[in-house]
Amino acid sequence: MEKDKILLIRLEGPLQSWGERSKWDYRDTADFPTKSGVIGMIACAMGLERTDAQIGKLCEQLYMAVRADRKGEVITDFHTVTAEKLLKANGEKRANGNTVISRRSYLQDASFLVALEGEDTVIEECSWALEHPKWSIYLGRKSCVPSVPVVGVVIAGGHGSLEEVMKNQPLTARHDSRISYQIESDREGYARSDVRLPVSDRRYGIRFVKVGSFVPEKED
Repeated sequence: MEKDKILLIRLEGPLQSWGERSKWDYRDTADFPTKSGVIGMIACAMGLERTDAQIGKLCEQLYMAVRADRKGEVITDFHTVTAEKLLKANGEKRANGNTVISRRSYLQDASFLVALEGEDTVIEECSWALEHPKWSIYLGRKSCVPSVPVVGVVIAGGHGSLEEVMKNQPLTARHDSRISYQIESDREGYARSDVRLPVSDRRYGIRFVKVGSFVPEKED
């Protein structure tokens, strides 16, 4: 069903990281931005605390599509943390030493166009927050800062489907030879575990996305 407005967001920077299956000392990145990550970025701009139920409501109120103008390259960084007293998540002292080695993956030199589709008031609130962020905006992790403004344009009613938006919006000047995209669907496509549940701080639900691609027309 076509909603009233679409908000376009540009996610581009030297590094991005959109964890979807991270555990313990390994922090992965998905090849496309996660919905929880994008909504989390907007929640950060709104000044919402992590436990605010409004974050889960935003996930329910918005449909998301993502186009990879540049997929980027996955790189992995090794982090070493040493201290006299390292604590576990529950506050207890670690029994296996005072050094922790972790692996963290990033997307290098990627550029994505995100389209969020929803009711007028929700889209306008998200757009205003991104233009006037209360807290700093970053691309999945605090070390991943955007290199261009994330705010795009708000498209009013009559914009067509999300797939048409993915195909018709201008590409970045430097883009891949084949463009891939993902569009959120009610029951079709493959499952991604990246939807923040309204009543939970750290639990995520399933959503379905349809995938597609196209070859851009060559410029004269």
